[in-house]
Amino acid sequence: MNPRILIMGRPNVGKSTLFNRLLGRRRALVHDLPGVTRDRMEEKATWYSQGRPIEVRLIDTGGLGEGRFSAEIAAQVEAGLQDTDIVLVVFDGQTGLMTEDREVMKRIQKSGLRESRPIIGVVNKIDAELHEVNQAEFFETGLDHLLTVSAEHGRGIDDLKATILEQAELTPAISPETPDAPEPDDPTPRIAIVGRPNVGKSTLINALLGESRMITSPIAGTTVDSVDSRAIISGREMVLIDTAGIRRKAKTEEGVEVLSVIQSKKALERANIAVLVLDGETGITDQDEKIGGLIEEAGTSVVIFINKWDTQKKNPEFTREHAADWVRQEIGFLKYAPIVFTSGLKNQGLGDLAELFEEILSQRSVKIGTKELTEWIRKEAGVHNPLNAKFYLSHQVSRHPPTFICHVSDPDKVHFSLRRHLLNGIRDKWGFMGTPVRMLFQAGKSDRRAKSASELQRKESKKRGDPKKKAAARAAKRGQKKVAKLKSRAVTK
Repeated sequence: MNPRILIMGRPNVGKSTLFNRLLGRRRALVHDLPGVTRDRMEEKATWYSQGRPIEVRLIDTGGLGEGRFSAEIAAQVEAGLQDTDIVLVVFDGQTGLMTEDREVMKRIQKSGLRESRPIIGVVNKIDAELHEVNQAEFFETGLDHLLTVSAEHGRGIDDLKATILEQAELTPAISPETPDAPEPDDPTPRIAIVGRPNVGKSTLINALLGESRMITSPIAGTTVDSVDSRAIISGREMVLIDTAGIRRKAKTEEGVEVLSVIQSKKALERANIAVLVLDGETGITDQDEKIGGLIEEAGTSVVIFINKWDTQKKNPEFTREHAADWVRQEIGFLKYAPIVFTSGLKNQGLGDLAELFEEILSQRSVKIGTKELTEWIRKEAGVHNPLNAKFYLSHQVSRHPPTFICHVSDPDKVHFSLRRHLLNGIRDKWGFMGTPVRMLFQAGKSDRRAKSASELQRKESKKRGDPKKKAAARAAKRGQKKVAKLKSRAVTK
């Protein structure tokens, strides 16, 4: 049994901080500004009870109340409550019970949640004894379970976990000395959806999920945090990572937006494939090229989505072939990336994506043998080598991304045209579709020279002879002389 635990409450009571604390790592974006969390975020956590691991699923939600996206956030909370097992209602212990908290309790009362599943009140930000004075007024919420914690400092978290497991009818005893479990290795492919603001990233994810999982809006910057969602695409389970739009550094506001960009970059680092979303209506910008550079730098495989392609129906002369050529010209360093024409709003062009992702991951994991690679490199280097660089041993040192080291007589003699020829040849022979390939050239000694040197060394040693054997022979000779002398003395006597 993996109980699903939903965290809810008004804005700025510390829901995301509590989510991170229960998860055991920093995952949700945390900021003093209220309203940072908007989309539902769900993660799997491992707790320990009496020495055995117990998996739970934690769901973070946006703050309920007035303000921008309040209706959308409320809809996300309602959707999350449909299949949750335990609800944590978070309050701010320093401000006391507010009108917005009472509105949250009225919402719970009307929904009938109190009769259908356990609800635990969590009075957060109890960092000192002075704050416990405000605890009494929270009893008017009528909740059967009311605990005080400090999510930021970890106070009361073990008691909260024990209460949650007890309500889930699991063993409640938790050892405080047991460290939080590390994030488990998940073989499920992770697909990060990245791009500049308002190109339709969240709309694409909703289309792939078949539900309104992400809040969408014409307002740029609607998505703030990176949100993981498990999806079944063509029968294959994958994790889709929705990210915040990455604007130019000069236009990025301080505070939350800076943290959002950092979260997007981290999403690229933990993703297997990045989907670079371009706006098929407004075209390519310099920022699209810079985001492509971030993907290339991270070494992540990439697919280019030209979204809103349905808007080009009024321009029949601008065909897909023209658009693809245009993209490859503007973002030339991603020529190896497949291009898909989609419309997230109308759910078009999203078929067969699982097969495409699987093929990219399969080619990315190819391992080339050292002998095969060395022979192929030496052969291809003879085709176009204007500076006459000598190639010796070549081998693959990594698969994520595919990285090859070639030992040569002089790295400076490897002409850029030869580098390009070898890279293109590797892709033609072994594939690596949609994946950046690294080729490094290092100075190395010739195998023939090394072999000749070792041969000469053996010959010289043979001429000089083994010092240990010579010493043993001299000792034996001295022993023979002594024996002969003793015999001659005995005969004389």
